[in-house]
Amino acid sequence: MDNEGVGKKLSAASPGFGSGANCYMDLVNVKETIPLNTNTGLHRYSDPGVGAFSTYWNRETLATTSILPGHELFASYGNAWFTSREDDIGPVPLEGDLALAERLLKKYKLRAKRLKLMEVKEEIIEDIWESFAWQNPWNKTSRILFGLPRNWEDTRLVSNRTLLWLRRREYSVTLDWLEEHGICGDFITVKNSTIRQAGRGAFARKGFKTGDVVAPLPFVHLPYRRYLDMFDIIKNEEGEFEASNEKRHTQLLLNYCMGHNESTMLLCPYGTLSSHINHNQTLANVEMVWADAKTSIHNPRWLNKSLSELYSISYSGLSMNLRATRDINSGDEIFIDYGDEWERAWQKHVSNWKPVENSKDYKSAEQLNMETKHLKTEFETLFDPYPNNVVIHMNLAFNNPRSTWLDHWEDGTLQDYIIRVDEYTKQCEILSREKDDEGKVWYTAIINATDDRTGKNEPKKLEKLPRLAFVFFDKPHTTDMHLPGAFRHDIRIPDHLFPDTWRNKR
Repeated sequence: MDNEGVGKKLSAASPGFGSGANCYMDLVNVKETIPLNTNTGLHRYSDPGVGAFSTYWNRETLATTSILPGHELFASYGNAWFTSREDDIGPVPLEGDLALAERLLKKYKLRAKRLKLMEVKEEIIEDIWESFAWQNPWNKTSRILFGLPRNWEDTRLVSNRTLLWLRRREYSVTLDWLEEHGICGDFITVKNSTIRQAGRGAFARKGFKTGDVVAPLPFVHLPYRRYLDMFDIIKNEEGEFEASNEKRHTQLLLNYCMGHNESTMLLCPYGTLSSHINHNQTLANVEMVWADAKTSIHNPRWLNKSLSELYSISYSGLSMNLRATRDINSGDEIFIDYGDEWERAWQKHVSNWKPVENSKDYKSAEQLNMETKHLKTEFETLFDPYPNNVVIHMNLAFNNPRSTWLDHWEDGTLQDYIIRVDEYTKQCEILSREKDDEGKVWYTAIINATDDRTGKNEPKKLEKLPRLAFVFFDKPHTTDMHLPGAFRHDIRIPDHLFPDTWRNKR
């Protein structure tokens, strides 16, 4: 989002696993990496589909500890996510709070032993505990007390274990429970679509029979689609910045959401890989159906709520399934019918489409990363500059001690090492380029890095860096998704599925 010019003052979740995993800071067991970024070979001079799909995809999720079958997966939202929402979600424990709660528990157990020696009954010891842990004035504000066991029986469970073990046990289910209540989310895989202008597509990893659930579609509901409208920022007469009155474009998210022509409601799916299922009226092999509440988050009562009621609900509670309308073989691309209105809008877009001015010689960062064997120094770019839509960054994996990344390079594991670095890249300047006696090319570059001693952001020179250390990035607002003529249209929900209570545009 920084690369696209959105900035950091924003909360977001990536579709698929990124939206599915919750967070309990002391139970975090997975880490998400930087996504890939590729335009599948489309070019803004020749392809009307550019800007109509996201180039970001395949954000991997790595296990950071051993995870047993049935255990819930937790990703880190960061402590600030919880502290900024305390009024809404309560005092959820932050990182390290379970250890502090365990210290309190151990202290109480010492006192319990003394009470037993004084022949105090077990029931009284239990009552005192529950009053302390759950009936005191601070239990609604203290994150540490919130991390304590729910009852005295649970304290017995952790006699020879830890609170961390107890919490992991609470947030796990049996495989039998999963079979009854879950839907497998990895029956499809992604590669370039057979429809060129669609970008990537979803393909079956296994065969499906007619009526099988191919993919779940849990939704984030957006009752008023106007929140996806985009406006230019202008200065008013007082010299203050504000949005212009004229709509400039619509966010790309619209193309991934489902709606109806009689409503402002949008349902934005976040099921794993479901965003890659493309439109084809002739070859459609799946259809939308409302999900069973037993195996999903779907709440059928929400279908009778008004949009104003749904607007006040800040969590997900609607879900569909994509059901096979015919037998699907392993390897087949999965298609759905986006509706007649979408089809007409796309055909109109294609017939009216023209490339933007000066687009014939346009080169994206992706192209330059593939084509550029040797990088220019800052001095060389004064006379032979790169396109003005790109900037060079250095991967911060190479800011670590040289021996670290060099070992990975020699072992052939450098690419895996790079994507696991927390901070990804920083803009840099290349000072020089030289070739050694073995014919290898090395670079010297400068980045602004945080000094460990002073904490200040100061220039830092790094020497003997390989070409792999550098990557081109598109400057903010220059990528295809920002093109003014990029196609925008929501997927249409069939009329028989769409509730009358949501039809506020009649």
